[in-house]
Amino acid sequence: MSDINMDYRGGDIKLSADQSRGLPFLKPLYGLPPYQYTDDVVLIIMYEAEESAIREVLPRELEPLPGNAVAMCFFICPDVTGIGPHNFAMPCIPVRYGDYTGQFVPYLYTSTDASLACYREVQGWPAVLGQTEIVEAQGILRARVTRNGREIIGATAKVGGEEITSLDFLPIILYKEIPAIDGQRCDDAYFVTSTSLFTRISFRAGSGELNFTDPGDDPVARLKPMRVSSALYGTMDDLYPESIRVMKNLK
Repeated sequence: MSDINMDYRGGDIKLSADQSRGLPFLKPLYGLPPYQYTDDVVLIIMYEAEESAIREVLPRELEPLPGNAVAMCFFICPDVTGIGPHNFAMPCIPVRYGDYTGQFVPYLYTSTDASLACYREVQGWPAVLGQTEIVEAQGILRARVTRNGREIIGATAKVGGEEITSLDFLPIILYKEIPAIDGQRCDDAYFVTSTSLFTRISFRAGSGELNFTDPGDDPVARLKPMRVSSALYGTMDDLYPESIRVMKNLK
């Protein structure tokens, strides 16, 4: 007992709610925001879905815009600060929250443990593990999302024409939830909206097709296309988030 320093009061790691530390303590899985995405490769398939199917995946606070549009987005991200290289895919649904217009993301498939944890813990994206691929051969683009050995989503596109150097993206609306450890309530629950700063945009437009190949019980297949309207393919940089604010706290 004589060798113990009685002034010692615990470990060396100081924790505070005023500043994120990151987990695990000595080597956090991901860095803190904002995140700079460089040289993203992106394919977007725009289509119309059934209104009833869209409402099935929306919270009551959100109203789908006329036209029942969905944008299925496939991303290959080779260089991302704080998260590292990964790929992801997500459907984006244009919605209205009162007088505010944005796009809600009900599902997101991402390829690494760092991106999965970061998207869910920090930003509130509804992420699960999955692999996204985009390949081009003989002028045809092919994209797919696989999860647990199955191809969940498949898409093809053909684009061309003049270069598009600016895109009008609606702000993202997410629902972020932190459940309590007893499973009976939420420690926190709120809607948040965010924007990105897109730069070095180089896209071309065309036509495309989309299908849910072998979704099993994956609920994203509820958003099956009735009519595909267009496709966009290209590259860009993305600083996320450029802005962020809480829209409604449900606590």
